[in-house]
Order: sequence, then C-alpha cells, then structure tokens
Amino acid sequence: MNQQSFSPFFEVIDDIKRLCEQGRTGTIFLVSDNNRMAQVFLENGNIASILCRGQRGQEALNSLSNMQSVRLRFDETIKTIPNRDGLSNQTVFEVLLKAAGKLSGISTNVAAKITSPVAQTVPSPASFNINADTKKLVQETLTVYIGPFAEIVCEDHFEKANNLRGLIEQLAGEIPNETSANQFRSELLKKLKLSAN
Repeated sequence: MNQQSFSPFFEVIDDIKRLCEQGRTGTIFLVSDNNRMAQVFLENGNIASILCRGQRGQEALNSLSNMQSVRLRFDETIKTIPNRDGLSNQTVFEVLLKAAGKLSGISTNVAAKITSPVAQTVPSPASFNINADTKKLVQETLTVYIGPFAEIVCEDHFEKANNLRGLIEQLAGEIPNETSANQFRSELLKKLKLSAN
C-alpha cells in the first residue's frame, strides 16, 4: 500500500486502520506535505510504537495528529519494533480521527480545511535538473542519517529544489539531530566536490 501523492489525513487514517484490521506487521512511513516524518510500527495489526519528530508514544501521536496532507508507504520488510509505547489501537485512532475532524464536536468548516489538498496549491519553482547519479548519491547519503524515509524525502525535495546547495540545506533540515545534520552536509558537499561556502 504505497501512495505516490499526498492524501488528506483522514484517508491515510483509513489506510492505517485497514492495515491493522488485516493483522499486518511492518512499518508505516508517513511524510506530510510540509516534510514532517513519522513511523508507525505494526505488529500483527497492533500499533506497537509511533515515532514522530524525535518523539515517541503519546507525544509522537500528538505530533502525528497535526499532519494534514500525507503520503504513506508501508514496508513489511522493516519489522524492527522499538520499545512498545503502550498505546492501544483504539486510543490512537480516537486521537487521529478527532484531529481529522471525524468525531463529533468539530465543525464542518474546520473539517473541510483539514482535508483540503494543500500540496496542490503550492506552485513548483523553476526546476533545475539533477542527474540520476547525483540523485542516487544524495539519497544513499541521506539514508544513512534518516533511514528509509530518505526515498520519500528526497523525491519531494528533488521536485522543489532550485539548486544543489539549496537541496543539501533543505535535506540537512530533515535530520533531527544538529550534529548529524552538519555531518550529512559536510559529507555530501565533499562527495559532490562542492566547497563549504
């Protein structure tokens, strides 16, 4: 179940529920239209752990519920589950559905704003072309720092980038740890034979 374009958050919640109902095990990767990332670890249909913006458990769930337009990728091959968060599927879906405006008490105007496709309203900048070898090098380097999310994050940034230095800065901003972000920046500048200035 992979989505190549951004979908309203409530549709992605339905996709996550479906994976749980099917008793699936693996990792759900979520990227929002503003490049926020989250991971939801499933074990036999149960949500074992949530990671979002360097947080886990309830804090990660709260951050996850702020996403509006999201791209989802499910990977059954990644079954590494960190410590369990102790959140029930019911609790997770109640929080997410409330955030998406599906529970009572949320006005239809708010729900309409939440589900509007924000990504479609942002014009693409004048594109600059990155050759396939450079894309591969950039993605492989970023994968070391953020894992499989790199594929989705790079795809988004490749589309929006105006120049190579700007791309490197944007991607470095996706790495939550500042030291690692600086290492990524330096490593990629060296690999691409660009000066640090």
